[in-house]
Amino acid sequence: MRRILVIEDEPVLREVYELVLGSEPFIVNLAENGQVALELCRQNTYDLILLDLMMPVLDGVGFLRAYAHQAPPTTRIIVLSNLSSGQALEEAIKLGAHRTELKANISPKQLSALVRYELDAS
Repeated sequence: MRRILVIEDEPVLREVYELVLGSEPFIVNLAENGQVALELCRQNTYDLILLDLMMPVLDGVGFLRAYAHQAPPTTRIIVLSNLSSGQALEEAIKLGAHRTELKANISPKQLSALVRYELDAS
């Protein structure tokens, strides 16, 4: 079974992502910041990571900097952020994110399709 990690500081979005992805045949783990996510990544290998950039404690770019050296080559990383451009998005791509999406524009149905597409690409 495919394993997905959702790194998102907004509790409502974490819950929505868990509901949408939990209806698929995936194991979904949740982290409220990059520090918690790094701990989960030490314990598990993920097929896909959905990553917010703007979070307290350790933001998405900080997570990618720490995770880049241990990331399995098959793990896909999608940045879901409300940033539409800027240095943080560019840095995320340089550090290994496979794509960025504006999270305000993604419906639950689109999120499910995007996740399936990325998992098929891995």
